[in-house]
Amino acid sequence: FFSKEHKATSSSYCTQLLTHNHSRYTACTTHLHFTMIRKSIALLALVVASADAFKFMSNWQPPKILTDEQKVKMADMEERFGDKKLVVITGCSSGLGRQTVKNLLATNKYHVVGAVRDVEKMEAVAEIEEFDMDNFQIMECELNSFESVEKFCNELEEYQLGKPIDRLLCNAGVYQPSLPYAKWSVDGHEQTMQINFLSHFLMVSKLIDRMRDAPDPRVVMVGSVTGNDNTVGGGGVYPIADLKNLDGFKAGFNNPVAMADGYGFIGAKAYKDSKLSLMMMSNFLHAKYNKNTGIAFSSIYPGCIAETPLFREKRAWFRKYFPIL
Repeated sequence: FFSKEHKATSSSYCTQLLTHNHSRYTACTTHLHFTMIRKSIALLALVVASADAFKFMSNWQPPKILTDEQKVKMADMEERFGDKKLVVITGCSSGLGRQTVKNLLATNKYHVVGAVRDVEKMEAVAEIEEFDMDNFQIMECELNSFESVEKFCNELEEYQLGKPIDRLLCNAGVYQPSLPYAKWSVDGHEQTMQINFLSHFLMVSKLIDRMRDAPDPRVVMVGSVTGNDNTVGGGGVYPIADLKNLDGFKAGFNNPVAMADGYGFIGAKAYKDSKLSLMMMSNFLHAKYNKNTGIAFSSIYPGCIAETPLFREKRAWFRKYFPIL
């Protein structure tokens, strides 16, 4: 570790320590101490500098040379998005999604893509709300069909022009508590579970790699208090969300299997189970991907907004008076 010169100097001081009085011993010890410290610090600085240089060189990459096509694409991306964050929201033609888009656009900091089932309805809403259409793009996405979800993700990729997605809000959902029998999706799954959970799972899987390069990427699932048994809406109102041993999923969740637990269909429970599944997915994805990707996964409970179309199948008195309570 020490040089020959340093060792010789140390040896000389050791000799002095053995042959001189205590006062000289103290002076020699102090001189030796500071000499060793100075040379050790210099050597350590050299090692650190060398390590930093090596690290820099090992990470160094030659500057990328853009093709004319890439330059045009970057210019188009800048023109389309500017410095705004890119947000994707499912189900924003009514209720919570509609108000969220309205609030985001009002800040002039976001470019929003609305993934909706009914494009014409969304266009009418955008006109009524006077959305800034330079920063709001409507795209068709029918969550009742995996093919439609995949098509949406592909069209979105083209629309992005290489810009990463900053926010993904999985908001769309269906609630059919009075339904006496199961309805089936295009893919043969129970409709509530596919729209609320399975299709959003597919969408997140398709889009996650396009969020990694965003500075602060977030995926937000709109959950429900009804999916938590430690809340009044979840634990105090029958039926309670319960996936049990996931027998329905294990069986493929295809017709005639209509419930996550493998039991008979109950409309209200189908909704609660789907929201519980969505919230569990959020926890799982955050634990698995947050450290590696920087994406924050979370779920929110907006509460019972009874006057929105989500509750159109509930009794009229409930929709009228619950918001007052």
